[in-house]
Amino acid sequence: MEIEKFYNQIQKFLAPLQEKGLLSLDWEEVKKYEEYLGEYATNKLYINFPNQKVVIEPIGKNIIGAMGRIDMIGKNGNIKFLLVDKEAESPKVTVHFNDGLSKGLEKIRETKNPEYVWKIATPPPNIKFIDLNEDSFSDALLEVIAE
Repeated sequence: MEIEKFYNQIQKFLAPLQEKGLLSLDWEEVKKYEEYLGEYATNKLYINFPNQKVVIEPIGKNIIGAMGRIDMIGKNGNIKFLLVDKEAESPKVTVHFNDGLSKGLEKIRETKNPEYVWKIATPPPNIKFIDLNEDSFSDALLEVIAE
């Protein structure tokens, strides 16, 4: 479901270029296997330009620091899209202790139900999350196809 939301979002970004005949889209069903989830089917998207192809492929749901990952792969590199808390600006690490300290920390920590959205992750070591919108997606696409 989250993968479909991602694809719907980027198809809107690509629609003007597709309507002008500057690119075409092809889909391929792929099987994935993840521990705890088992095997499932999803789709890989090919963005076809006249002189090259970009692949957008779901990588997994069981990702450290995120609720899912999709990669965009072109001849000049790879961009990672992560499904993260809408408010997140970078990865967060939480440490749990097996003693009374954890219970005290839980009371201090604000309880919330985060809303998850797809964001672009910058390369390590200082990973930052960039909101996914038409401009950031265009920049990412240009980064993997620029000649």
